[in-house]
Amino acid sequence: MSRNRHGKRDSRHYFEWMEYASEDLDAALQLFEGGTCLNLAGFHCQQTIEKSLKAYLLFMSGQTLDGHNLSWLVRQACKYDSKFNRFIGETALLNRYYIECRYPSDNWENPDRQMIDRNISVTRDLYEYVCKLIYNDDYDSDEYSDK
Repeated sequence: MSRNRHGKRDSRHYFEWMEYASEDLDAALQLFEGGTCLNLAGFHCQQTIEKSLKAYLLFMSGQTLDGHNLSWLVRQACKYDSKFNRFIGETALLNRYYIECRYPSDNWENPDRQMIDRNISVTRDLYEYVCKLIYNDDYDSDEYSDK
């Protein structure tokens, strides 16, 4: 299902989703390198993964999906490529960055640099994997196994 916002729908072009994912990854890296706003760096990691997965699913199915739950999106991607399974645990942790890091909460612990560094690593791995799947028809699937 695709969102309909005031008559506008989400893009049905996977390459546009990847462009936005790339911008989110750049934002996460800049915030991390600057050493401030680590919550927002985590949010941009979450957004990079969400948009990358939606791009992949659009590429494979021709349909846009609604929702922000990374674990659910990874499970949908696994229907086309079981190697996405390796991202399930990490993306479950990154789900928290969609809401909790952007609003005051009594149950949120601000991430430290080590945690965000790990998030960026996972985010970059997933983003690059999706790039390989979408943009390179003859990708070497063994290159990404057990990574």
